[in-house]
Amino acid sequence: MPKLTLHGTAISPYTRRVIMTLYEMGVEMGVEDFVHIPVSPLTGGTKTPDFIKMQPFARIPVLEDNGSIIYESRTLMRYVADKYMDQGPNLLGDTLMERALVNQWIDIEGHTFSPPVMILVYERVFKPHLHKRPCDEERWKDGREKLSRVLDIYEKHLEGRDYLVGNSFSLADLTHLPFTELLPAAGAFDLIESRPNVCRWWARISSRNAWKRTQQVEPYEF
Repeated sequence: MPKLTLHGTAISPYTRRVIMTLYEMGVEMGVEDFVHIPVSPLTGGTKTPDFIKMQPFARIPVLEDNGSIIYESRTLMRYVADKYMDQGPNLLGDTLMERALVNQWIDIEGHTFSPPVMILVYERVFKPHLHKRPCDEERWKDGREKLSRVLDIYEKHLEGRDYLVGNSFSLADLTHLPFTELLPAAGAFDLIESRPNVCRWWARISSRNAWKRTQQVEPYEF
């Protein structure tokens, strides 16, 4: 039996976050390490009785590990990074302070960075492609303005830094990848390109092999 079973379509940025963490830690998709079951909310997969038993909020991804079930993508990436620390890089931080700062930036991504990104992506990508509805341009502009202000802070923080925390790649950086990759399709990647420090950081973290492999599990078609 596989050590882990991951439920959730890799089209989802949330599932991508977990898959990349697994790859970073040297955990390979397949019979031995982990099995990926591409459950999609768009086809009702999260509403089945079996899925609701695992995840009563009907959201992906869900991770099974030897009969135990956990969910919420940022929780899952922390769990994977901790579980496989002995066989992969330390993505959690080397010291107590670094671990706190990694968690700080994960929270910033979830509460401050991703909300405006999600507005941009929903209005220009998911809404027209998945829901066949036109973009609300005023809402898109509002999301763009909010993200611009957030990225001004990132630009200042990344001055003289390769990564958000410490001297190496961590979950603080990884957690930003899944939604940021959609900014070109959302018509807002210039917000990254126009900030030299943010642009260098993005080029560095998005060139990682684990990320490229994650993108190939289920490539976007838009």
